[in-house]
Amino acid sequence: MPVTTQHPDYVAHLPEWEMMAQALEGELAVKADTSNLPKPAGMAAAEEAGEGDDKGRLYRNYTDRAQYEHWVKDGVRAMTGLVSRQIPEIKLPAAIAEMEANATSDGYSLRQLFMRAVVEVLAMGRQALLVDVDDDGRPFMARYNAMSAINWKSTNQGGREDLSLVVLAERRAKPDADEFSHDTDAVYRVLDLDEGKYRVRVLKEDGSEVKPTVTPGHTNTAGETVKAIPYLPIVFCGSTDNGSAIDEVPLLTMAKAALKSYQISADYFTALHQTSHPQPWVSGLDEDADLAVTGPSAAWDLGPNGTCGYLEFQGAGIDANRQAMNDQKNAALEAGARVMDVGGTESGEARKTRQNDQHATLHSVVITVAEAIEQALRYAAEWKGANPAEVIFRVKPDFNPVVVDPQVLQQLQAAVIAGGVSWNTYWLYLTSGKMPEHDYNEEALHVENPGGVDDGNQ
Repeated sequence: MPVTTQHPDYVAHLPEWEMMAQALEGELAVKADTSNLPKPAGMAAAEEAGEGDDKGRLYRNYTDRAQYEHWVKDGVRAMTGLVSRQIPEIKLPAAIAEMEANATSDGYSLRQLFMRAVVEVLAMGRQALLVDVDDDGRPFMARYNAMSAINWKSTNQGGREDLSLVVLAERRAKPDADEFSHDTDAVYRVLDLDEGKYRVRVLKEDGSEVKPTVTPGHTNTAGETVKAIPYLPIVFCGSTDNGSAIDEVPLLTMAKAALKSYQISADYFTALHQTSHPQPWVSGLDEDADLAVTGPSAAWDLGPNGTCGYLEFQGAGIDANRQAMNDQKNAALEAGARVMDVGGTESGEARKTRQNDQHATLHSVVITVAEAIEQALRYAAEWKGANPAEVIFRVKPDFNPVVVDPQVLQQLQAAVIAGGVSWNTYWLYLTSGKMPEHDYNEEALHVENPGGVDDGNQ
């Protein structure tokens, strides 16, 4: 089979990911896909009888009046604000210490990587992190979204079920493109195990190589390759776990409600338009009558036998459409993926319960993403010859508002000046309302060495 072969689960979930991608991009992307708003049968027949631009005019007006609500974008923005307050605990061995500030192929820090991965998993339910090294031997992580990981397989490796094949779709600039062109070609990065050794190939759609096959290996502290890597250094972040199986998309229910609201709104706003602009009619006029001009300043001469009136749209279904749109909004809110108030009266306990449900979904995503990043960092550490057990990347989700007691803060400041507490502890409490979770000896180390690094004299 060709390199473009897609995993059956990928094919099954692709329509959901495309829906989410449009929801994140916004109204223009949703309206550009005409399959999101089916054309009414009467409108299709009327346009078929038209000529030139008239063939699409009715449907263009229909979609222009429709309104797509950006509930998904707003929900991601609200959740991102909550996640931004989470402070990861990071400890890295010296061999990969620079990854804390420069962890990705585009130069983002570990904390920024964490934020971006959480957003991706919230929106798509899936994010792949591939560990690699640059030309200077420095490790980094390359991010691939759900639609880029098109195929994968797992086999028994030493008694464990591990990944043995992953195919990642990429776009590369055309080799003959000029400096201002944005034209690209599709290429496929194939990760597999060749006789138990990690192998990387970059292939075109026809299977030919874009660049020579590479077999990366572990290096020692001197940067020398000492042994091949017996696994694929890639981790799939999921919404509930970090296995290769596809997890549910946390915000999918909200996206479906937004799409349904968009479809209903097309009829709703078209009905409002027709109600505001009744259609005049005339009958019994002489053949030479000219009534092309209409409006409040125009007078019609109907002759002795002419009559006129208006065909007014009664709008009996307007209220039903408006209620249906509200129902979709409530369905989006009840999905538990967006932090916002609902209309009407709501008790404090009900609101607290609803927000806790929302945080529970966000809670699982934060934990799984942190665990995935920690695993990827361990791959990087092992690749560079360091001890992967020394790697720590943890996040303890806490979405409650930061509460700082001014008296405690003042006492901490006095303790810092007296040399009993470190500035690190003071700053942690000031920014998070929490005290550090370490013993007295570690606190004493921070007091004597504010940088937090053991200088060898402790």
